Amino acid sequence: MVTHIQHQQLDFKKWDALILRTPDADPFLLSSWLNVAAPGWSALVANDYEAVFPVFSAKKMLWSFFDLPNFIQKIGIYGAEGFEKEFASQLHALHTSIDFICYVTDSVLGDTHIENRPRRHQLLQLKEGVRFPTKVWGRNIRKAEAAALTEITAVPADIFVQALKHELIERGRPYAEKDYQKLLRLAKESSAAGYGFIEGIKDETGTFTCGQFYLYITGKIYLVACFSNEKAREHSLLHYLLYKIIQQKYEQDTTMRVHFGGSNIPVIADFNKNFGATDEEFVLVYKNNLPFLLRLVKHA
Repeated sequence: MVTHIQHQQLDFKKWDALILRTPDADPFLLSSWLNVAAPGWSALVANDYEAVFPVFSAKKMLWSFFDLPNFIQKIGIYGAEGFEKEFASQLHALHTSIDFICYVTDSVLGDTHIENRPRRHQLLQLKEGVRFPTKVWGRNIRKAEAAALTEITAVPADIFVQALKHELIERGRPYAEKDYQKLLRLAKESSAAGYGFIEGIKDETGTFTCGQFYLYITGKIYLVACFSNEKAREHSLLHYLLYKIIQQKYEQDTTMRVHFGGSNIPVIADFNKNFGATDEEFVLVYKNNLPFLLRLVKHA
């Protein structure tokens, strides 16, 4: 039986135990991450946490929303197989009562009664170990080595978020101030809990040229966000940093896959594919029954 359990009644110990033993579960599904990224989240739960599906529904004024929060890439069924029909039925019933829906999930859970848009993420499978899977990756790693900018060191969370904010503002400022504060808290708390870490490379002045924020649980490493300055881009330091981090983790965990989070923007998807990543197909479940003026500011 699948039931919708509200946040206050969720058993976080059982939830986390399920996520940690599920091979395809992303680390951003751990309860400590969800509690910061999506306060008040609830879930569809099969029996005694045999399988779960996170739900991010909220009421704002007169309207209801099921919107994927920032720093959570996608959601799906995690745990035992065989509950797809029950989850799909529960989701459809939930969708009918909500005004705005926008989240990425597996195609098997797409709701045919509302819009389903194709989405893709990039995943790097390390079936043959850590190597140069493309000529671009190999060339860029050699470029970084030639510049002698290869010492990797931990980046303090506040420095990382400030550098990321500076870069994103230059590119159009996609996040609100509250999201940068949320990312800072996520970085600090996940690092303290042992599944988040930030690494970077400094230049000769001691300034960080780039940094990458990762989440890691056995079998999967997930790139949350990264920043780079002009020097890092000139010497392809993001490629080098990713390569060395994958190397280090792969020595501990040969089952590891690298999840880039993905993009439907061709230039970003192609950048991810330079590392040898391939596409995974998903759907964006979308519905917008908001009043006309709200539709202008709230859309997919």
